[in-house]
Amino acid sequence: MESELVTFPPKTLNRELYLIGFRLDPGEDGPQFYTLIGDEGESERPIMRGGRLLLFRKPIDGLKALMASDNGFSDLRPVPTELELLCDISGALYVANAEEIDAEGVLFEMIAVFDDLLRAIRLNVPPEYTAVLSQVAERLAQNPEFASLLTRKQLSREKLEDALMWCVGAVAVKSTWIDDRKVQ
Repeated sequence: MESELVTFPPKTLNRELYLIGFRLDPGEDGPQFYTLIGDEGESERPIMRGGRLLLFRKPIDGLKALMASDNGFSDLRPVPTELELLCDISGALYVANAEEIDAEGVLFEMIAVFDDLLRAIRLNVPPEYTAVLSQVAERLAQNPEFASLLTRKQLSREKLEDALMWCVGAVAVKSTWIDDRKVQ
């Protein structure tokens, strides 16, 4: 018979916030929008309100977004203003379409970030997209060269691009923006 022992006093969680930026426009040098990711040791999840991902346009609006959140991170401080990760959506789409190797890891990072975001907003990726994303992510976790996998598994770059764009669209429609002038 197995029993789980409850530790006393309870283990203190090391909770942190990370600023994540997103770049959509390939003509821009940096991110066009941001969110905060809360880390509680075993799990990471974005700040949310009413089941929707909270996004904002400037790093200084992170505190407003955090105060508006309702999924357990609103009390956490300090609020970071330095970027932890740039999720380069435009760069990842370029790599998916034109490169043999994900040399800088932008495609792998995008798949990983959007996996976390989609889990948080409780959306399931359609099976045909799950297959290509999981196979590419598994490959990229071991080797930045992915083109041979696409060829060997008969996965088209178009299907990979469609899967990535589905993820972006799904997250976009399940997000809300913090106005940079006031909290909504």
